[in-house]
Amino acid sequence: MQGIKFQLRLPPDVRDWLEQDAARNDRSMNGQVVAILRERMNQQTQIAQQNEQRAR
Repeated sequence: MQGIKFQLRLPPDVRDWLEQDAARNDRSMNGQVVAILRERMNQQTQIAQQNEQRAR
């Protein structure tokens, strides 16, 4: 996957957590950030769809 380079400054505790979480999931830290963001994107999409259905 070719992506856009994006620098991100993280507090040390967040970086440490991310590093551990990535290791638990056998991913790079970048891969873990992408996985977390995609999961959040999916959650937001599902919530929006549910709200749209309720509005009908």
